This record gives sequence, C-alpha cells and structure tokens, in this order.
Amino acid sequence: MPFFIEDQQDILFKLHGKDSDYAENIQFLHTSLEEFISRKVAPRACVNDRDEIFPQDTFHELGQLGFMSIPFAKEYEGLALPFTYYSAALESLGKADAGLALGVAIHGTATDGIAWYASAESKKRHLADLVTGRKIAAFALTEAGSGSDAQALKTSYRYDAGSHEYILNGNKFWITNGMSADVFFVMARAVDGKISSFVVDKSGKGTFQQNPIKDKMGVRSSNTAELIFQDYRIPAYSLVGEEGSGFKYAMRMLNGGRVTIAAWSTGIAQGAYEKLLKYAHERQLFGKKLADLDNTKRELSEMLMEICASRELAYNAAYYKEHKNLAKYASLAKVKATETAVHVAERAIQLAGGYGFIEESKIERHLRDALLGRIGEGANELLKIVVIPRLIYKEFEQKPLTMSW
Repeated sequence: MPFFIEDQQDILFKLHGKDSDYAENIQFLHTSLEEFISRKVAPRACVNDRDEIFPQDTFHELGQLGFMSIPFAKEYEGLALPFTYYSAALESLGKADAGLALGVAIHGTATDGIAWYASAESKKRHLADLVTGRKIAAFALTEAGSGSDAQALKTSYRYDAGSHEYILNGNKFWITNGMSADVFFVMARAVDGKISSFVVDKSGKGTFQQNPIKDKMGVRSSNTAELIFQDYRIPAYSLVGEEGSGFKYAMRMLNGGRVTIAAWSTGIAQGAYEKLLKYAHERQLFGKKLADLDNTKRELSEMLMEICASRELAYNAAYYKEHKNLAKYASLAKVKATETAVHVAERAIQLAGGYGFIEESKIERHLRDALLGRIGEGANELLKIVVIPRLIYKEFEQKPLTMSW
C-alpha cells in the first residue's frame, strides 16, 4: 500500500472536495509527498531507529518540499492550506518513520505558538525560516518534576531593567528536537509565580547547554534533550505576548499538538496493520494462510474499524483547529488514536507470533513508537479523568438535560 491511501483521500474529499484547489492539494500528497517518503524516509527508518539517528537532512528536505509550510500564512512563506492537509501529511510520515514525524509535529507546535503570540521582532527573525523548515523549533515546557503537572515548573526568569534583558535559570527535560533545534519556545516562572513564555535562540549571553537523552524505548529517530539555562540573557523582545500569560499560550498550543499526535498515531496504527496484512498472506498455518483463519479476519476487521474511527476524529479535530471547542475535539481524538495505535500494534505482534517480536518483521517498532503517544501532549489518564470530564460537565451545565423520555 502507498503511504497516502484512499481512506485519507476520502475524508479530505468529504471536507474539501468542493474547494477550487482540492485537486492540486491531493496531487501534492499523492505524488510529491508519496514519492519523497517512499524514496527518502521509509528506507532509512529501521536504521534511524536502531542507531538513534535524527535525519536532520531529511527534515530540511521536507521543508523544501513544502511539508512544514502547509498550514501557515503566506506572509511567512506558508501555503495557507487547511490544517487537515497537514494532518494527512503527518499521518503518512508517521506511518513511515514515527520518530522523524514526531520531530516534525513538535516543530509545528512550537512554530504555531510563535505565529500566534510572539513579538513582531521574533517573528521577523525566525518565523519564515521555521515555516519553511530551514530552522528547527522545540517546545520546552516539561521538566523532570513537572510533566502532567505542568504548572509545577521551576525554571525561572527575571527582568533586568538596566540591560533590557530577561534572565533564564533552570532545566527543561524530555524536549523533542532539543539537540537539533535553532529556536526554543520556553516557559518560565517569575518571582511572583506568574508563568511567561519566551522565544529563545542560541545567540543569548550566559550558559545554554543541551544534553542528549539516549536509549529511549521508541521514537528513537527523534532527538530528545535536557536544556540547561544558567543566567542566560535574552532580549526583551523574546517575551511572548503578555507577561504572565505563558501557561495559557502553552495550553492552546498543546491542543494543537494533540491534533497532530492523533494523526501521527493513526499513521503508526496503519503501518502496523498493513505489515500484519502482508504477513498474513505469506504465512502458512494449519495448512492455510494466516489470512484465511477466522480469528485473523476478525482481528483485521476490528483493527480497521478502530483505525478508521481514529482517522475521522483526528481529521475532524484538524478541521476545527481554530474552533472554540478545539480542546474537546483534540482531546477525544488524541486519546482515541493513541490507544488505537497501541492496540493495533500489540495485536499485530500477537498475530504474527514470534516473527512479530523481532526487528526483522518491522512491526515491533510500531508498538514501541505508539506507547509514547499515550504519554505525550497530555497523558491519556489526565485527559480522561480531568480534561475531558471538565468539558463534559461544562457543556451539561450550559445546556442541562431537564427531561427524560
């Protein structure tokens, strides 16, 4: 099967089939992106995973192709296309190499935040290069002691009125693209406890150290780092938006990130499903092909149903990315798609038996990659017991059910 499949195109047709540029956009996904992934991404995925290589050259080539530009404004060299096309492209990339795709997704989240909220000077210095993939961005919220409880972050900042600079101190942890990024969207806390955001690059004064985090279980072709700031001075224009509003900005960015993780996870699930489907038509068992056994048929059917449901939710969330209810759509899509990816990859290994458990099958990588989806961009446990219930109850309080029938 190709990396951009008919099921993806069918949803895009439903959403955008009447748009004047629909055929042109589909052509890009169907030919240019498909050819690039088949030639430059998929053949290197196993080696990148084994050796923990982030293919930075491939990242920049994707930028030249126009991948990162898809959802951004033309004034910053973007293509200004609906976010659903970007989600579809990310699904295809995630199917081929989830580590590289994760790096692209996080880059997009950080770039989104800069486009929404950063100062005019920060945009002028960085945004066009980020939109086109000439520079790489990282989103630096998480710390060793503040993952799901993001507001517990301890990285600090203060303002030096004499030099008109902000001074950062602290450590960030689990930062995707942390070793390769040129630009960092960083959250820090003031003495009064308020959280602000900053666009940070490597031109500041003081200590800014990047330490690699190695030996990850999955998404090994993305690079992950600890960032250390010691009296690191950055210009006043580095402040993002209003001082004290940084956590609000981060939460909106995370909603967008959940949309991309939903598409990314769907790609992982699709990859595991297709590899099992291929193996099932090759493997002989009890005098039959594995594909002819009733249990295999049932499992493949259930996998496809879950993948299709996840894709619908993911693209629906992408379609409503600027909608007031994005938090709801994004959270539902993220939880469903990430759980589907884990389930499909695990069942694919189970049905492939011992072969599915070894690297040669190229199935086991999908399970290792999929597991991160449950954790990143808001752990599924947190979304299911805090975020989604809060949205459910808020909707009910606004429009309560007053009668039964």
